Amino acid sequence: MAKKSRRAAARYSQLSKAKKKKQRGRPSIQTGMVSAPESQEIAEPRPIKPPVSKTTPTTPRARPEPKRSAATYQYVRADLKRLGILAGMMIIILIVLTFVLG
Repeated sequence: MAKKSRRAAARYSQLSKAKKKKQRGRPSIQTGMVSAPESQEIAEPRPIKPPVSKTTPTTPRARPEPKRSAATYQYVRADLKRLGILAGMMIIILIVLTFVLG
């Protein structure tokens, strides 16, 4: 059975392939020109107007920062405590070995 990481990679690969297929069918908007069928006369190319935003630049919008609750970091204190105990034990073992072997 495939691992989760491989399944996720396959899913992302399929999504990117689907995006590429979609983009092939779209006309290019980057040129800023309007294309006309060949049977009609071709007029002067007109630049495409950029979309007008609804907010004015004089009124800046304040974005609220996401709040991180203590519930998301519950495991940190227990992990730090465990690491401290292990580090202390290793230091004590090294000190004892220094006196025994030295």
